[in-house]
Amino acid sequence: MRSVVFVEHLEFDFPGNVFPNAIILGDVDNDNENELIVANVEGQLTVFKGSDTLPWANCCNLGMISCIGIGDICSMKKNCLVTISAEGVCHMFSLNPSSHNEDEKKKASDDPFRLSPCHIQHLPANIKVVLIEDIDGDGKMEFVVGQTDRVVQAYRWVENQPSAMNDSSSIFAPGKLVLLQKWHLNGQIGSLSLGRHRDGRPKLVVSQPGCNYAELQCSWVKVQDEEVASGAYSSKGESYVKWHPISNKRARNSNVTTELVGRVRQSAEDTDDVVPNRMAMCTLDGTLMMLEEDQILWSLLVDRQLFSLTKFDINCDGQDEVVVCAWDGWTYLVDHSQESVRFHFQENVCAFCAGQYSSTTGTNRPCLVYATFNKRIYLYCNVQLPRIPSSDLQQVLSENKKVQEKLKELKIDANDTSKLRELYQWCFYGNHARYKAEDQT
Repeated sequence: MRSVVFVEHLEFDFPGNVFPNAIILGDVDNDNENELIVANVEGQLTVFKGSDTLPWANCCNLGMISCIGIGDICSMKKNCLVTISAEGVCHMFSLNPSSHNEDEKKKASDDPFRLSPCHIQHLPANIKVVLIEDIDGDGKMEFVVGQTDRVVQAYRWVENQPSAMNDSSSIFAPGKLVLLQKWHLNGQIGSLSLGRHRDGRPKLVVSQPGCNYAELQCSWVKVQDEEVASGAYSSKGESYVKWHPISNKRARNSNVTTELVGRVRQSAEDTDDVVPNRMAMCTLDGTLMMLEEDQILWSLLVDRQLFSLTKFDINCDGQDEVVVCAWDGWTYLVDHSQESVRFHFQENVCAFCAGQYSSTTGTNRPCLVYATFNKRIYLYCNVQLPRIPSSDLQQVLSENKKVQEKLKELKIDANDTSKLRELYQWCFYGNHARYKAEDQT
């Protein structure tokens, strides 16, 4: 496996311990530029923006924050930021590009913008992961949380006055989160994600120990589609849980913690109705797998404790790569063909995320983010790679149009590999004396 080195990075000071799901990349202020959002167990929420290593915005006294999320919670085509504490207190924040302009003019240059929650609501305690997605395919977002006591709950934002949505400039409609459904699972919850069925319908999935996962079915969608009479299904959440035992043999430990991510794109033309659904899974004991319709396409074993799994397009070619990080900083980037590279971050990691970040105005670029135990956050920006598979120099130059045009001008046969090898050797390593001697003879 090839090793790569990333150098360009930003360093942020951030005190306190960070939970694995309390760091995220996303567009907080709806200006189409992604920010870095991180929260700690002391209740401090901080937003970093652009190339400035000082906090851009923050908020304190939010409890022991266990997870954070960004999404269109109110289904108004605008993002909101949400934090959830271990005690179950949910704080929501809404920003737009103009909402903080006046405050920024008044504040000192080194004083961050103060965030104020627009909504506070008490949810069940011990929430460890949050997902903001359209899980039923109706075009409106749902708010899904997973708890450490093996329970998943789905909520939907309900406005206090639906008629007040006439103001299109607003990004927040006053209301509350209303419980839709609760599911009970057999194993400890690792992560929540959204996959899709063969017909393109969304599929809510949750990872289970030992490289397995469960599909959570929405009771309100099932009853509506099948027109089942009221009371035909049990009120217990288990009735809507479909188990997918992938392969316990692939995991070294059947009880090991598992993470998953769904809808891993195979190309830029990957749409919900033309490409089979692919999903990636990893375990704490070093197993990484790619699945398609519950079939294992490939499996990779490493001697690392893999705790964080995500996807993003590091090549900017429309295809998602799988990114997985270990506690000791080793990071693996794997494509759909199991071609992989690894990057060694030199410190132990308490939280990790990958995605798009705008370190320069108006440009989101691939990045890797590491939160360490030494009160520092490292953001490796612009980590774009030309390719994941390894290739030799001749292969790369054979695909370069300018090089091929120059060979034609010099009347050099592009199919004569031995001659090309000597030519490239001469160009790159300066073996000029030998060629002069041959010309004289």
